[in-house]
Amino acid sequence: MRTALASLALAGIMAAPASGLAGPWAREKGGVFLTLSQQQDGAGESWTGLWAEYGLTPRITLGLDAGRSGRGDGKLILWAQKAWERGPHRIAASAGLGAVRLDGALAPLAQLGGAWGRGMETRFGLGWLALEMRGIVTGRNVTFEQRLDAQTVATVAYLVPETSAKAELTLGLSPRDRLTWIEQLQLEYGRDAGFDARLATTLVYDLARPAKLEMGLILPLEGASEPALKLGLWLEF
Repeated sequence: MRTALASLALAGIMAAPASGLAGPWAREKGGVFLTLSQQQDGAGESWTGLWAEYGLTPRITLGLDAGRSGRGDGKLILWAQKAWERGPHRIAASAGLGAVRLDGALAPLAQLGGAWGRGMETRFGLGWLALEMRGIVTGRNVTFEQRLDAQTVATVAYLVPETSAKAELTLGLSPRDRLTWIEQLQLEYGRDAGFDARLATTLVYDLARPAKLEMGLILPLEGASEPALKLGLWLEF
């Protein structure tokens, strides 16, 4: 599970499928979206996440992605996304900068991503389909000793880039006015963490505006992660 939490931090995510979270749809100008969530798995590991979006223009959305594990690892990423409309299709490109904290050490992080999506009508209600992909580069400090002469040994430190990738395929439906059902396939790959696949099922229920309640179950398909439960609160202004 330690590897799984590190993987989450390096990829800049908290396994949070949602109709309002990123994706290729821009936040309306001046609109604000916030979500605070708590995730707990069967091994006792936890993750507290904060996600925020702000509509800077009709096509540009600014965001914050932050979180902290029960062990003290964490992340803080600032990102920006630009969206385009092509008929029924929605396309977006994003970039982000931030840092992760792993085993007490801070490391810089940069990410680039792209997304596609479209709305649809089904016999079960209105819905959407979206695909998001992201590449992440994280700096890792590597130190070793270098002998300068017979009596002198110097410690040399290098910042070595480590790359990882993530993809999410999301299907969402609104069978009732106040209920949204979301299925998301989450795929991650990192050189150290290996391949990880999860299926996240989420129900979002509208409370009194501007709040919504999120309840989720995350099941591992492949990799070292454990089944987890998630509870979150959405606020939209």
